[in-house]
Amino acid sequence: MDLNRKIRFGIMVDGDTVEQWQFDTVKLLINNGIELSLIIKNGDESKPYKSFSDKVLHYPYRQVLFRVWHRYFFKPEAKKSTSILPERSEVEKSPASMTVIPQKKGISTYFKSEDVEQIRSYDLDFILRFGFDIIRGDVLTSAKFGIWSYHHDDERVVRGGPPGFWEFMRKIPANGVILQQLTDELDKGLILKRIQFDTVLHSYKFHLNRLLTESAFLPLQVCKDLIVNGKLEPELSQSKAPIMHPPKNCKMLKYFWLCIWRKVVFHWNYLFKQEDWNVGYYFNTNSNEIHWLKPPKSDYFADPFVISNDNDTYLFFEWFSNKNGKADLAMAKKSENFEVYHKIARFPEHRSYPYVFDYQGQIYCIPEANKTNKISLYRFDNDRLTFDCDLLEGKFVDTTLFIHNDRFYLFTTPQTHPHTHLFIFVADDLRGPYRPHYNNPVKVDCSNSRMAGKMQNIDGELIRPAQNSTRHYGESITLNKIIQLNEYQYIEEAIKDIKPFNNTPYDKGIHTINSDGGITVFDAKRFTFTWKGFIQQWRQKHHD
Repeated sequence: MDLNRKIRFGIMVDGDTVEQWQFDTVKLLINNGIELSLIIKNGDESKPYKSFSDKVLHYPYRQVLFRVWHRYFFKPEAKKSTSILPERSEVEKSPASMTVIPQKKGISTYFKSEDVEQIRSYDLDFILRFGFDIIRGDVLTSAKFGIWSYHHDDERVVRGGPPGFWEFMRKIPANGVILQQLTDELDKGLILKRIQFDTVLHSYKFHLNRLLTESAFLPLQVCKDLIVNGKLEPELSQSKAPIMHPPKNCKMLKYFWLCIWRKVVFHWNYLFKQEDWNVGYYFNTNSNEIHWLKPPKSDYFADPFVISNDNDTYLFFEWFSNKNGKADLAMAKKSENFEVYHKIARFPEHRSYPYVFDYQGQIYCIPEANKTNKISLYRFDNDRLTFDCDLLEGKFVDTTLFIHNDRFYLFTTPQTHPHTHLFIFVADDLRGPYRPHYNNPVKVDCSNSRMAGKMQNIDGELIRPAQNSTRHYGESITLNKIIQLNEYQYIEEAIKDIKPFNNTPYDKGIHTINSDGGITVFDAKRFTFTWKGFIQQWRQKHHD
């Protein structure tokens, strides 16, 4: 592993400007020591002459609504035009520039041999494609690791474009994004990195903005993989998905209607379809009969953890009050049949996800406290939480500690990306200092990133439970087997889904599960309506 390895790259552009998300991608690479050595500009400004009558006769009228809307009215922030490079002060060395007039053969673009050789002379590791349409031929091998290109769809589901549009139209729950190394086959490249977002069904503009801006880190992550591993191991796409094209007029009329209708439904559900969580548990030695806690009316319980010691078995959970608009932390004891609920701390801010663990004979708790802008450690003594120290600054949710090979790993999710991103921080001591994992975010996937409980050792395998929030928050739980974990690499694979329990009052979702002392605890949800919940949602919407 050579962490000092220098990586050089080039970019392909169609002019003197790029879109904002493309600028952010390049800036992120430069700021992390990846050297931009070459800018390849498309110099072909020629357009086949068409008379006015030809334009009138051959204009694609069946797509006129899309063309007018896309050109004059659809203005996501991520697509606004900006300069190619960051400020000169941020660029260590000005890149070379060359202008290429490519050769067109049908829908494909080819480079002249002398241009290919000139590009090879810069000894680039890779080239990012932000222009030139469909590229084929020898130029694909002009950099050591080829030409990299974004596709803001999951190529196994949707090929073509517009990006993210058909996921929105067809109500596909998840929208993948890939970074691929181009090959001569159309939309069948070598997959370098794949991430997945939940589809925002009430706003295509917001959805596309998120796809573009939040995928800017992908080339940097692949570069870090290259530095750590010394090579790339891309996956060859075998997709047979249909190639999609911009919508015709009838589809655009449907799009306009969906934008209005779905926004109305979204806000209606937010106010009148409230989540109502509760904590259940069962003893692993019997028939798994589920027992439910009994929260007060208009309150709910969630995020359960269980831990046993010589004194008792404790069930920790979040106690949310719609009246107060926040949660406190509570605990129930096996010795009291889990029927008495003790509040173990009263904080002015919201607290939830009371992750508890035993270390050197002491029970500790790391609750979610993103409102304080800190991750903090507490000791549990005499049925109360006592502050120990702050571990990390930042707004993070559902932080879970895991001790592995004498190192301490904090698995957590930034509050700004609550359903999609997984970050890891590493320390040599429980109390830190904690440093970011080399390749944060180690995962971006709406179906299995955010933590759903403590790590489990099952039959000698390390299992990480994660929340699946593809269709809605807390839809189900995905169990992931950890294959490799150190401060430079993190690899896991999904092995099992845990769905909500049928034939129970709470069968619409599950997002936390833990076991200890022969007891398994979990939370589950249903949808309901209360006036206190309505008022709380209204206040939250007004505050936002």
